[in-house]
Amino acid sequence: MDALLQELPVHQSLARVFTQLGQDGFWRALVDTLRLLVPLDNALVALMQAGQPPRLLIDFDSKGYVDDQQELAGYTAGMYLLDPFYQAAVSGISDGLHSLASVAPDQFLHSEYYQSYFRAVVGEDELQFLINVEGAVLGLSLGRSTAFGMAEQGRLLCVRDWVLAAMHRHMQLLPPQGPVAEALVGDLATLLDRFDARLTVREIDTARLILQGFSSKAMAQQMGISPETVKVHRRNLYHKLNVTGHGELFALVLRPTVF
Repeated sequence: MDALLQELPVHQSLARVFTQLGQDGFWRALVDTLRLLVPLDNALVALMQAGQPPRLLIDFDSKGYVDDQQELAGYTAGMYLLDPFYQAAVSGISDGLHSLASVAPDQFLHSEYYQSYFRAVVGEDELQFLINVEGAVLGLSLGRSTAFGMAEQGRLLCVRDWVLAAMHRHMQLLPPQGPVAEALVGDLATLLDRFDARLTVREIDTARLILQGFSSKAMAQQMGISPETVKVHRRNLYHKLNVTGHGELFALVLRPTVF
């Protein structure tokens, strides 16, 4: 009985989730319930589709307030192209609870995107509940300034099935949405084309993988070439764009699109 009484706030909050299905208050009720299981600094709901900027539906801060999306303007303006969850979503991912570590490149934590942007907007770590809906992927992002522990991830795994089911049902109950806005920046290849540097396809692929946070070894596996050849492409890329490293590459390619 004592254990049941301790869990009473969760059950009461869960009831609010069910009553808000198809209503404006659904995401707040769901995030509030998840906060009773694990501490969160922020939460974001986004619809992700290949060739389109993510459609941000709602954003909550650490106290559950709806945030001003000004700080996320950079994300939809181009930073999303380096988001591991966006990349996983458009490449094809199953419904479930996914961790940052499971979708991020091997050197993501050392990337300029993570160091100068991700940590400031999301935090140190992120988990996402993801569902596939009509050719797109809907993600409920949970961000925090400290890493999620195994026990905390275990708590969320315990509620994964009903969270995903509630997300699916909520989307089914919503009225039809209007047309999706056209892409603002296209892709990284489009951004690189602005410099008229006559980059080869391999050099463009190299730039994309560098910016996303892949190591030379992982890049070689991705492109089916040797690490030595990757180094040649990297050297030629940096020379043509007149940059000395991935930090300058990031500043050159992404910063003008979001600031």
